[in-house]
Amino acid sequence: MRPIASAVIVVALAAAAGCQGHAGFDYSSTNIPQNQGGNVDVGKTLHLRNVFLLGGADPASPAPQQALYAVLINDGDQPARLERITIDGGGSAQLPGPVTLPPNQPVGTGGKPLCTVTGVRPRGTTVPMTFFFSGAEPVRVNVPIKEQTGVYTELTPTPTGSPTPTAPATAPPTGTASPSPTPTPS
Repeated sequence: MRPIASAVIVVALAAAAGCQGHAGFDYSSTNIPQNQGGNVDVGKTLHLRNVFLLGGADPASPAPQQALYAVLINDGDQPARLERITIDGGGSAQLPGPVTLPPNQPVGTGGKPLCTVTGVRPRGTTVPMTFFFSGAEPVRVNVPIKEQTGVYTELTPTPTGSPTPTAPATAPPTGTASPSPTPTPS
């Protein structure tokens, strides 16, 4: 009888030790990004994280032009491209240039806005927007508007250039002459 009781105690202690490592920790919360913006996935490879509009310091008088912040992540093997953003209820998003998402390089980090948005009509404290990527289904996200107070006072209110980590190669427009090389002294 003693060997059976000892075996039961060993198994109970092992089970208690195994449960102790998991006690009080909710693993489901580790999959949720910890930020205050909108978050959505486009398929299994494109991810939009912490998407928000930077409003003015006074919510009673909304700014006519707002900066849109977002971190875009491409977990795929090929580059992706953000083609455009539409705003439900009116308004427009002006991307400063092509937004290329290289594989495994987040775009939109460093406190720089993704683009400028004008003429939005919020629905409460959010603005519904649809993001269009090359080769992917469009995705809609309710984008919260953040007042330019507290941690948001340090952010740049307008974009200064393309948010892509690498500049795309450009060719001169068709029908224009390329500049001739500068002559070198002989």
